Amino acid sequence: MSALEVTFVAADRTVWTGQAAQVVVPAIDGSMGILPQMQPTLAILGTGVVRIIDQDGHVDALDVEGGFVSVDADVVTIGVDDAVVVEPAAPRL
Repeated sequence: MSALEVTFVAADRTVWTGQAAQVVVPAIDGSMGILPQMQPTLAILGTGVVRIIDQDGHVDALDVEGGFVSVDADVVTIGVDDAVVVEPAAPRL
């Protein structure tokens, strides 16, 4: 299975870098899923949650308010002013 090479940066730091099976971003015109072998794309991000799903199915979720995403040859670059980790919901009892 091919993977995406993801680099996610904020203005002051690298937020996340590594391989992923899928990335979901809040584009300004709706949620956009990114998978390997996707056509080259450039999109503006709105407010919402970026989800990075690794090869084992683990999800990292980060809140963003604007930025951009670029996809080219299985390389995904996400640039934002700031990103805040979304805490997983508490399990239901």
